[in-house]
Amino acid sequence: MWNFKLFALASLVALGSSSTQRRSSDGDLKPWEVTRLSTFSPSGRPGNSNLANLWATITNPSPITAGPGASFEPSTANCTVEWTWYVEEPYGRTVDCTTGGNQTAFSGSISKWTIEILKADSDYASPTENFDVKFTLTANKTANGEDYYKVLAGTQHFAIGENMKGTCGGSGVCSWYLDEKNIPVLVEPTLVDSS
Repeated sequence: MWNFKLFALASLVALGSSSTQRRSSDGDLKPWEVTRLSTFSPSGRPGNSNLANLWATITNPSPITAGPGASFEPSTANCTVEWTWYVEEPYGRTVDCTTGGNQTAFSGSISKWTIEILKADSDYASPTENFDVKFTLTANKTANGEDYYKVLAGTQHFAIGENMKGTCGGSGVCSWYLDEKNIPVLVEPTLVDSS
């Protein structure tokens, strides 16, 4: 009976240590950086394009611990969301981004970014002037015969007069972009899933 109690106690200590290690390894998460974000809304006049757009560039500038002696490399993504102005809203639709960065065929690290426009918690929410953006990074790596996987997500608010500026023309065409004094806009990532 004594051996069983000692085994159970040792197992709990080991489990507590692994949980602490997992938490501390996720403590290395650094803020992501949005270095470009702009939106465009068309005039809606006949004969002109009726597509609205959001373009964004986001970077994970630091390696992320994957496991013992392994990390996911920094990466950058260019994201584009398009929708038909006056006809549809872009909210709640996840769109794949074009991912690049320091990844190489030899690193074994693969990153995939997605973007989603969320309706702002505001009396005046607009998908081009006052909105939230959720970025998701999925990272995979095989190292030392082990497969590592993490999903991280972060949301940031963007609005005219807060971190964006721009103009609307007489025709009704509006273009908004990040105010230079706010670049980069930081996004705090959180761990959603891992293995």
